[in-house]
Amino acid sequence: FINANDTGLDLEVLANLETRYGIYGNIWFNQIDYYSNTDIQSNTSMGFNKKFQRGFSLDLGYSYNYSFSDDAEQLPEIYLGVDIKNISVWTYISNNGVSFESWYKPNIDELNKSSLDLLFYWHIEKNGYDISTNISTQLSKKLIAGVMLGYEKYSETTNVTFKKNNQIKSFNVTDNYGGISSIIYLGFLLNN
Repeated sequence: FINANDTGLDLEVLANLETRYGIYGNIWFNQIDYYSNTDIQSNTSMGFNKKFQRGFSLDLGYSYNYSFSDDAEQLPEIYLGVDIKNISVWTYISNNGVSFESWYKPNIDELNKSSLDLLFYWHIEKNGYDISTNISTQLSKKLIAGVMLGYEKYSETTNVTFKKNNQIKSFNVTDNYGGISSIIYLGFLLNN
């Protein structure tokens, strides 16, 4: 995917392999750009998906997030996901705590008749949350385009310690941030 937003252009690559027995693996790279203030992020996951009747399925797997930077960040996670027809709820457990994600794809007749696709997304963790809406259309068998609109609100607290006159002082600094984001993207699909 080639993404255009208010900070410029970046590139994302996703590869997914799934067997008929429900075992799958995927790898995803994002923030592939030439800007000095961003680092390439990657996520590799392996899991097992079991499909049941009436659109119900379960996922269980292991995910490894990695940041390609001078001070590389690594975050292994175990996840559990539940899909019920057009809604998905996922839980991720890592060293940083527990986070939750959910997707909802409404079943609207007008959208089903057109080539438009609508998806709502939520992510919640201990430091905050983000929500977004993704509207996309498949332009051809190999090309997809869309727009993503989102809002995020997070709060991070850092403990600062310093020594002055042989006394150690310590205090917390809280950084609150939030805002609206928009991304326009163009994706090239390579299906086998």
